[in-house]
Amino acid sequence: MVKFLIQRPIAVLMAFTACFIVGLVTYFTLPVSLLPDIAIPEITVQVSAQNTSARELENTVVKPLRQQLIQVAKLKDMDSETRDGAGIIRLGFDYGTNTDLAFIEVNEKIDAAMNYLPKDSERPKVIKASATDIPVFYLNLTLKNDSAYGRTDERAFLDLCEFAENVIKRRIEQLAEVAMVDVTGLVERQLQIVPDPDKLAVLGLSIEDIENVLAQNNVE
Repeated sequence: MVKFLIQRPIAVLMAFTACFIVGLVTYFTLPVSLLPDIAIPEITVQVSAQNTSARELENTVVKPLRQQLIQVAKLKDMDSETRDGAGIIRLGFDYGTNTDLAFIEVNEKIDAAMNYLPKDSERPKVIKASATDIPVFYLNLTLKNDSAYGRTDERAFLDLCEFAENVIKRRIEQLAEVAMVDVTGLVERQLQIVPDPDKLAVLGLSIEDIENVLAQNNVE
């Protein structure tokens, strides 16, 4: 192989020159990006309905939307979250799926579902996930008096979490230029139920009965 190259210096020089020129052209023309625009197979549908309870929004808006969106081609998984005044439906697709076509089909399904939604319903927003979705800004919230948050009294911090979720987040989401607002670090209120075995026996109830009632009335 070495003898073959030595006997053909002109061919070797031309090949080296061609590789050098191609590398030089590529160096000046290849785009450089902090985060390349990589298509992430995920689409988010945001539902907004002020002054609507989570239960009503789930039954009248989110469920009809899910029934239509489940028909989208190449859909891998779908989950939703509903709270008072707002809901989110996340659609996941297989890698390699053309997200542009999926985006169009999702909008078509939403248009079809609008016929089954309340007449005053606002059209849901459809957002494609992208690797270039860098947050515009971060907003940090803290208690004015850190000593107010202790192990024995968490009410102040819980109130701050509810204020961030129900007031600040919704105000920012109302801005036309904002696509999505994420809130992290929240602590949710929890209801702890400690059954009294004696009273359950008197009423003829069991732990399973309590679990079933809670499951049937859980709206989030």
